[in-house]
Amino acid sequence: MKIDRPEDYYVAALERMKQAWGLYREDASYALAMYVAGVAVECMLRAFKMRKDPAYDEKHDLRRLFRASGMIQVDPRDLISQGLSEKQADQYIRDLQASLNEIYSLWSNDFRYASENRLRSRLKSLKLDRGLRGDFLKANARKLLNSAQSFIDKGVLQWSF
Repeated sequence: MKIDRPEDYYVAALERMKQAWGLYREDASYALAMYVAGVAVECMLRAFKMRKDPAYDEKHDLRRLFRASGMIQVDPRDLISQGLSEKQADQYIRDLQASLNEIYSLWSNDFRYASENRLRSRLKSLKLDRGLRGDFLKANARKLLNSAQSFIDKGVLQWSF
């Protein structure tokens, strides 16, 4: 199925984020919750990218998609018109980039193939189990979902511009 409208990606981003939280809260699968959260972010980026240019060659590279989407080029005046203070508008840009960096460090499109144990091994190899009590996969999933939610929320705000 070909998606040819940015709005389809936008709606999918919101749905995937909700589904990721559902998987996480039900303890159904942290690996799948992480994958779906990343897909939500990718959908939001594709929505913004498609508004500018329908050609798609960034694959699943979130950083390339982020640059191509134009989300970082948001005019602070647009943010202020949405009720943010000047200081909040500046922080918004920093938070948007920080969220994407966090997501980039924790997500891979290959997670669609990863078992819970395989993902635990990957997180350990990246030393993302250090200093965490309890289930470090769950903790990293929560970290990724929180960053993805922050990113999606920022996308929702920008979508109206």
